[in-house]
Parts: sequence; structure tokens; C-alpha cells
Amino acid sequence: MYGNNAGTLNIYQRSADEAKEMLVLSLSGAQFPLWRPAQAALLPRSQPYRIVVEGVLSGPSEEGGIAFDDVHLTEAHCSPPGHCDFETNLCSWINMGQIDQADWLRGTGAGVESTTRPPVDHTTNSSSGYYIYVDSSVGQWGDQSFLIGEVFQPSNRGHCITFWYHMYGEHVGTLRLHINDRRTYEAGNVEGMLKWEESGNKGKQWKEASVTIKHNEPFWFVFVYLKGQNPVGHVALDDISIVPFSCYSEPPIDPDAKHDALTIGLGVSFTMLAVIIISVVLFIFSRKRCYKENDLMNSELLDHISAIDLSDCNSVPLDANTSNA
Repeated sequence: MYGNNAGTLNIYQRSADEAKEMLVLSLSGAQFPLWRPAQAALLPRSQPYRIVVEGVLSGPSEEGGIAFDDVHLTEAHCSPPGHCDFETNLCSWINMGQIDQADWLRGTGAGVESTTRPPVDHTTNSSSGYYIYVDSSVGQWGDQSFLIGEVFQPSNRGHCITFWYHMYGEHVGTLRLHINDRRTYEAGNVEGMLKWEESGNKGKQWKEASVTIKHNEPFWFVFVYLKGQNPVGHVALDDISIVPFSCYSEPPIDPDAKHDALTIGLGVSFTMLAVIIISVVLFIFSRKRCYKENDLMNSELLDHISAIDLSDCNSVPLDANTSNA
């Protein structure tokens, strides 16, 4: 599926009498110039049925189109979208044989030396369980092995990819996780943007990694193994899971911490309230004091004025008649 108007590819499971039809797979938009695997779980049926493939173009286009090839119908269980434990097949993951020097292989640890691949898988923790791996004893130092995933549409909540990896052997090399999109790929960058990286010997154990991805365009994941100097060892992957939300949520609040925060908040509130009350009391007291001082000053002023008036009255001269009397 490639081109500006690639449209939609629909797969239906239809009863032989055409009375019932169920959509089992739908892919929309450009999947970019690569053959990509797809799988769909068919519904159990006791009556004969047929598989119907429908291609719907979104508009006139002189470039690109829809094509499919190598159809297989098996009784194997299909992994849920975005999940792969490699117990049945490679799911939606593919090698890029055109540009890499070695392929990722699906295998088990049964009957092989532990230096060439993990002795057990992560899913079943047994030598009969499957995983994918690259044998570092094959190829030259610096050789690269590419593993390409399906196309994911952008999500406001992002995406979380979780996987288990096994890296054993001194100077075994480097395992990287990239994301790529159409613009980056068509510009000549087949790897894309680096999001995670690990190098060197991690021992004979499976380790977990989780990476949150936020991208504004349709994108796909790319695992790249870069071979190291030592020809003894291996790198493997198992239980890859991709979900449309962030890997990490907000940590839960500890009850004791919540109680402490509540106590601190109440203490601060009561302190502020006490400061406000004290400020109001001081303000009222200050106002009353000012009123008293003003009253006192007014009283003293009146007494002074009265004394002046009385003095003036005592100093008035008597008339002649009064004095003669």
C-alpha cells in the first residue's frame, strides 16, 4: 500500500451462502514502499466460508496502489495487534534483506550451544519456546541487522513499546531501537530516530525495556543490531508489546504522604488565619487609640480656649459709674 491515495485494504470472512460477512482486517493509508506482513484471526465456523479481499482507493492517483501476495491459511493462533511472542511466527516483524548484512532468525534454545543463542525463551522460560535472535558468530564486525515493525498511527497519548532482550558475550555489539516515518525514510534514512540503546554483555538473562514514543506522523519501529568485535555471543528479542498510551502513569500518592500533606496544609491555613486576625485587632486598636488621642487634643484645646475667654472677661475695664460706686 503506497501512494497519496492508497486507500484501504479490507479482508472479510463470508459464509458460502453469502448470508453473513465479518470484517476481520482493515488497513488504511500508505504503508510505504515495503512489503509488510499482516495477519487476521478468523472466526470459528461449522459451515464453509470464503475469504474476500477488498481494495478501496481514497481518490484518483497516478502513483501507488494496493497489492497483496503470499497468502497462507493455517490453524495457528494469531497474536493480538501490537503483540508478538514469536511462538508461531514473526507476527508483523520483517527483515530488511535489501540493506542489512544478517537476518533476525526465529529459533529456540533446544539442542544448541548457549553461546550462539539463549538457552530458554522469555515467554515460556523453556528450551522449546521461541524468540528471535542474531548469531554474532556470523558476519563481520560492524555488520547490521534490521527488524522492521508495522505502521502505527499517531496518538495523543503516545505509544509504549515493551520488550525483553538477551545480550550475551564480551564485546557482543549494540542493540538499538529507532522509529521511522515516510519523510525520514524517503530522505534516505532507513534507520530513523534513535530512541533506545544498549551495548555489551548483559549476562545469561532476559532483561526488560520500556520506551514511550510520541510522534505526530504515522511511524514504525526499527530494531538494529550492530555486530561487535567478539564472534562469540548473541543478541535476542522476545515478547514485544506495543500499546497506544504512555509507558508510565502518575505515581500513586502514599497514604502517609497524603496525611502529612494535609497536616501541613491545615497548619499553613491556621497560621495565615491567625496572622489575619491579629492584623485586624491591631488595626482596630490603632484606630481607637487615634480617636482617643484626637479627643484628648480636642478637650485640651477647648480648655485652652475657655481659659483665654475667661481671661478676656476678667480683663474688661469697669465703666466710671461702677468705679464711683
